[in-house]
Amino acid sequence: MKTLIATLSLAIAALAAAADSKPVTYEGKITGVVCVSCKSHVTAALTQKLPDVVSVDIKAGETPEAQKLIIVSRQDGLTKEAATEALGTYAKNYQILSLAKQ
Repeated sequence: MKTLIATLSLAIAALAAAADSKPVTYEGKITGVVCVSCKSHVTAALTQKLPDVVSVDIKAGETPEAQKLIIVSRQDGLTKEAATEALGTYAKNYQILSLAKQ
């Protein structure tokens, strides 16, 4: 019984700590996103394959060739390589040029 209570206490503490963590914003550049459908493909791939991603937004960039990529995650440590891998087969159409924590 003591073991069960201790385990539940640890689980509750871990959940509370996770709930208190602030989202981390990453910004970068991506190429190949030319329409709403492209944006949907990238957003779906990143949110489905990266479990801690809360949101993905793609906005017009400084140049027409590269758009601004904004990813909000519940966890720290997202890398350009992990995001590119999450694109899967879409990586041939969309190239993440940079991604950095803000």
